[in-house]
Amino acid sequence: MAVDIQEKAEQILVDGFCILPDQFPISAIEACSEAFAPILRDYVTEHADNPNRGPARHYIPLPFEPPLYSPYFFDDDTVIAIASQVLGADFAIDQYASDTPLNGSVYQEIHGDVGLLFPESPGLQHPPAILAVNFPFIDVTPAHGPFEVARGTHLFPKAEALRRIEAGEIPLEPLLMNAGDVLIRDPRCLHRGTPNRTDTPRPVAVFACLRGWMQREHRERNPIPEYVWTGLSEREKQLMRKLPRCFHES
Repeated sequence: MAVDIQEKAEQILVDGFCILPDQFPISAIEACSEAFAPILRDYVTEHADNPNRGPARHYIPLPFEPPLYSPYFFDDDTVIAIASQVLGADFAIDQYASDTPLNGSVYQEIHGDVGLLFPESPGLQHPPAILAVNFPFIDVTPAHGPFEVARGTHLFPKAEALRRIEAGEIPLEPLLMNAGDVLIRDPRCLHRGTPNRTDTPRPVAVFACLRGWMQREHRERNPIPEYVWTGLSEREKQLMRKLPRCFHES
């Protein structure tokens, strides 16, 4: 069934997010889950006492190497069309990482993922400058620590949005996504992670899309290896132009 690009773009502008069910092949997601398991194990072994996203919750940059890199993710016609509709055709990708709560994780504080684009005008409404594209490596049930989002809160100043959430005027909605589903969201929309009450890690990948004129500083990004870069489509090379690359000198 064809996706209505305009409808999904409008959902992002009004609600702050849209979901594309069964967008990515299950085989590609399963390969990611298998490849990520030793990365997570080694990271947790090293950082168990110093988790970077709260108790038992880890943000881990992902390598741009198969199977965690796949054209199924970064060269998807539908995702690119929606992002182009919202951000403009010259948008770029500048981040690829994962968020993984384990058993023992807790509710995060309600937050947005980006600061104000115009801090001198905190109440200014403007179109999205950044979109986050999320996809889970497993089916996410209520017990696995689903992402909760407060619909439409990107349209208010943060203090007003928090007031409405606390007053019960805007609920926090858990997004129970399956492997293969894709979430595209405005990272200004307030949200939080919830506790994973199972013994199964809940990895969710994210890559960030931003308007072509934006430039962000990143401390944690894995470079694209030369062999991967040379195999990218021309469209992917244009999308990934802001990412660091790792080329061997000849």
